[in-house]
Amino acid sequence: MKLVLDAMGGDIGVSVNIEGAIIAAKQLKADDELILIGDKNEIEHYLKLHNKKLNFNHRIIHTENNVSMSDSPVKALNERSGSSIAKGLELIKSKEADAFYSAGNTGVILAFSLVKVGRIKGVIRPALTTIFPAGRQALFLDVGATPDSKPENLYQFAVLGTEYIKIVKGIKEPIVGLMSNGEESSKGSLITQKAFELIKNDKKINFYGNVEGNDLFTEKVDVVVCDGFVGNVTLKFGEGLVHWLKDSVKDAVKPFPLAVLGLILATPGILAAPFFLTAFKRILKKVSYDEYGGAPLLGIDGVVLIGHGNSNKKAIAYGILNSKKLAENDFAGKINKYFTERSNNDAV
Repeated sequence: MKLVLDAMGGDIGVSVNIEGAIIAAKQLKADDELILIGDKNEIEHYLKLHNKKLNFNHRIIHTENNVSMSDSPVKALNERSGSSIAKGLELIKSKEADAFYSAGNTGVILAFSLVKVGRIKGVIRPALTTIFPAGRQALFLDVGATPDSKPENLYQFAVLGTEYIKIVKGIKEPIVGLMSNGEESSKGSLITQKAFELIKNDKKINFYGNVEGNDLFTEKVDVVVCDGFVGNVTLKFGEGLVHWLKDSVKDAVKPFPLAVLGLILATPGILAAPFFLTAFKRILKKVSYDEYGGAPLLGIDGVVLIGHGNSNKKAIAYGILNSKKLAENDFAGKINKYFTERSNNDAV
């Protein structure tokens, strides 16, 4: 597998990307190649800082005039054709690489993905998706690619989400829910109501019906569909809640270390202490977005993952590894085949 890492992407920049690459490399095969794309001098500088850990197959592709997090998609398309994002996605288009990962500017990655790689035939608009780390850990889409979704877009998101979750989780008949402000089919905007009918009428989709925000924390569905505006706001709220929970627990424990120790020791059996701590760590791990690394851009004719702008080295590593998993499973090819067969059936 040839995996492209946009070394210039994200709020932190090259340093965290290189650290993430080194972590990911420990799980890559000897014949996997990690393509580090960006400013060669900066990349080599940070590689030298970790010289003792450099035991993975990699090469550097130098780029200039790279994209900033504040660049608009229009500006980037006109002025950043030589950037790490543009050149990286060209490698996907030409099949010189199997997967692309970046924690860079989401809007710019989406724009260059559409221009350089293109949509799968039959897909109207792409969707960004992620796993919501609570409840059933449902697939959640769209989380930002299409904020002004039409009913047909929401319907296709249900199709894309269904096929994606089959590959990633191996669920044969995933249950799909449509985000609304009530479970009744009459609830929601006119767009949501129309999307409800479109999804309901597709017998290939195992449609639960409408779900509400609190259902994200339950076991009701495997896929939750919404427009990019609602999805992005919900996602950012969830991320903020996770960080607030971690910080609040740390702040609450600091002044009372002996009291906390006493509470643990007061539970039946001295062995309860390590179990208590382990259980708490597992909860925090389960709700951590770092475990998922990035959001795949569904509907693009290739594997493209977009990480959060402030991704840490662990999130970068998971993003690289998750992009490899999708490429190994020929995800884009399977989606392409699905829409081709669907188009042929409709024609008949």
